[in-house]
Amino acid sequence: MREWGAPLLRRLRRTLLLCPPFFLLRGYPGSARFVLGRVPSVLLLLPVFAACTGGGPGSAPAPSSVASVQQALVAAVERSVPAVVNIRTVTRFARGATGSGRPDGQPPEYLLDLLEENGGFRENSLGSGVIVGEDGLIVTNEHVIRDADEIVVRLSNRSEYRAKVVGADVRTDVAVLRIQPSGKLPVAELGDSSRLRVGEFAIAVGNPFGLESTVTLGVVSATGRSAEPDLEGGDDFIQTDASINPGNSGGPLLNARGEVVGINTAMVTAGQGIGFAIPINTVRSVEQDLVAHGTVRRGWLGLGIQALPPELADAFGAKGEKGILVNRVVPGSPAERGGVRMGDILVAFGKTRVSGVKEFQRLVAGTAPGSPVTLEVLREGRRVAATVKVEEAERQAEARRPPPREPVDPLGMAVRPVPPQLLREMEIRGGVEVTFVETASPAWDGGVREGDVLLSINRETVRGLAEYRKAVSRLPRGRPAFALVYREGAQLYVALKSR
Repeated sequence: MREWGAPLLRRLRRTLLLCPPFFLLRGYPGSARFVLGRVPSVLLLLPVFAACTGGGPGSAPAPSSVASVQQALVAAVERSVPAVVNIRTVTRFARGATGSGRPDGQPPEYLLDLLEENGGFRENSLGSGVIVGEDGLIVTNEHVIRDADEIVVRLSNRSEYRAKVVGADVRTDVAVLRIQPSGKLPVAELGDSSRLRVGEFAIAVGNPFGLESTVTLGVVSATGRSAEPDLEGGDDFIQTDASINPGNSGGPLLNARGEVVGINTAMVTAGQGIGFAIPINTVRSVEQDLVAHGTVRRGWLGLGIQALPPELADAFGAKGEKGILVNRVVPGSPAERGGVRMGDILVAFGKTRVSGVKEFQRLVAGTAPGSPVTLEVLREGRRVAATVKVEEAERQAEARRPPPREPVDPLGMAVRPVPPQLLREMEIRGGVEVTFVETASPAWDGGVREGDVLLSINRETVRGLAEYRKAVSRLPRGRPAFALVYREGAQLYVALKSR
């Protein structure tokens, strides 16, 4: 040890002067002397030594190698960030409905009046999304937009648009949104998640805790991970140690080339560096179904299946065979009509050999309803072919459409005439009552709230709908304006800006 240890230590000391960031990143306390005083630490640092000095004759020098890797990652992020969006959702609750302000779900009592005064009890949540269509098509997580009354998308250039739900799928936790942009949008480059390898760089981009365009770096820790009991979605997650926090949901997981290989969806709060992403191949398939049909069409055979351990295979006369065991056949199902029986061992689905339960479930679910498929089964030592016609599974996630809204004007409001009795009670001569205000609209940003009565716009008196529409049509586009509103016995001015 001593013959080769001393020269190596001297060389390593010189090298460490060129590579101090590795010690900062790994959290070593103190200087190189602290590390070099222990031979085992030297062995642990040999990969770092190789990275800094080059892997052998003819390899690139350390600064060039490190800089080239860094520049590649920076370029990957710069290409992808413009296609990542911030998603803000608003859910409205009536007084007495559950919220998230206290452990019992209710906001503090002293806030209720203030909340209602400002448009009702609203619960806001933040998430991320990825632009996949230059005309305004966006993918995100289903749980990001679940139960949302309003969805607002903010682009990287800070412009905001109200989004509509094209469709959402609870099972895979994928949702597709659409906005109406003023021009073509930057589109993310989608990769191939089937080619991912454990140990590859993984870059998560999103808006954790509202911090927009946050980038974290890690590796692909595993592929094909099953969901934890408390996680919704499938059983084919990408696991990564790139930091994923609240607000990252729906954002992209990138490879070192800047291609989207997954959509970030969950983290394990009890651990560190354990996050999950939906493979982009799954997202792409679901997105196509949602755009075409508004829901995901999955195949169904009507079988109960289980794993086939060696002892069961031996007991069923199929020693050494791989496959899955049928433990139930639903009466009247495609499987029953095709001749599949309890106790059969499924070994092939079409031309694909079956080795596990999850694989078979994915094969069936991914088959278009109405397609005929030949199953190869082992039955009492004999190989039997059963032809079945795949049917559509019962829809587990109906298309999620936004609740119908009253049509809004260029200010983002819906109004109606004020009933005469209410005019007498408020002691006002006229006006229109605001019945709905969408977020990210000129009216909302200016301070107009539901229940307000508009009395005038830019000094033009508003006594009814006709005068209101005329006043709105005369507003100069893109220029500030103001309105006088009546609210809870008082009159106040609010700002407006027609879009």
